[in-house]
Amino acid sequence: KQKVMKKYIKSLLLLALAAVVFTGCKEEYGTDPGNDGTPVATVYQYTVGEGYNSDNDCHIRVATNAAVNGVYYLSELKSAKEARKMTEAQYNDYVVANGKKVEIKASDYKDIYVTDLHGFYAITVVAVNGNQKTSQSVEFTGLDYKKLGTFPYASEFFGDLGKVEVEYSEVGNRYRIKNLWTDGYGFSFSPHGSKVTVYPSSMPTGYKHPNYGMVSVADQGSTYDEASKTFTFNFKFSVSAGEFGLKVETLTLKN
Repeated sequence: KQKVMKKYIKSLLLLALAAVVFTGCKEEYGTDPGNDGTPVATVYQYTVGEGYNSDNDCHIRVATNAAVNGVYYLSELKSAKEARKMTEAQYNDYVVANGKKVEIKASDYKDIYVTDLHGFYAITVVAVNGNQKTSQSVEFTGLDYKKLGTFPYASEFFGDLGKVEVEYSEVGNRYRIKNLWTDGYGFSFSPHGSKVTVYPSSMPTGYKHPNYGMVSVADQGSTYDEASKTFTFNFKFSVSAGEFGLKVETLTLKN
């Protein structure tokens, strides 16, 4: 009787152990994207590369899970989207009905370029599986430059450059000088109180030194004085062989 009891207890322990092993090894249904049948398209946003205009072109990557059998996207001004006053579900249906279909398979990805955007945009991507829809959105600020006027610009490196044409985009509060040191070479900038952000932070000037080649500049912390309407650009000038040091340039938005 004691031996039978030991065998019985041993059998129970083996069954319990098997249950633990099975539970530990079984796949948790729904933890991996697509396992619960919910379609998901994850959206990543990048800065556009060569051949595109980073001021007005947006690059997104759409990555689908295994449950996706359709993807649509729609880009429109945020103000237009908000004016529709739709619920998320209603807007998802609207995107599917009025947006562009993405030719993409399940468990795959595709790059999309949305170009010539001027203003504050929302780009919404909807993943579909039957009646199920989920969405993700990214935002993009498309600059909208207009001529502001011509204003005096002085450079410690190049000397007095006379008056240069300045453009301004109310969207993004961004100024731009397209042709500054040489034709086709300039930069854009935004004031934030007394501080200034320069885009890009380093760039070629277009001027080639007779001995050392292309001269480039790198922003070292530029400033803005509201009272005098003066931007002070603190640029480090350099060539491949070395540096010329910090040189100041000024733009005054007064004639």
